[in-house]
Amino acid sequence: MSSPTNEPEWLHDDTPQPVTRRQKIILDIVLVISVPFCLWAGWFEFTRAQNGNWRAWVYSFEWPFFGGVAIWLWHRLRRGDIPKIPKPRLPDEGE
Repeated sequence: MSSPTNEPEWLHDDTPQPVTRRQKIILDIVLVISVPFCLWAGWFEFTRAQNGNWRAWVYSFEWPFFGGVAIWLWHRLRRGDIPKIPKPRLPDEGE
């Protein structure tokens, strides 16, 4: 059953759900591993770019950007702010 408006139905409601202690620990561990890796990879690509690899210039800025995205997602998920996911509209069996 679809709603009368064009707005999709969501998989979960809009209220933030509390994050468990275990989930916070997992998020912290992933952040502690991923951000230093992204910074190291950016530095590695920067040194490659200085040695003449022109394509590495893009990667030298891309990896720190990924680290920033990881921090942003960590902050968002730690608050329990999970993005809304629309339910897929599957065709009925009779159609």
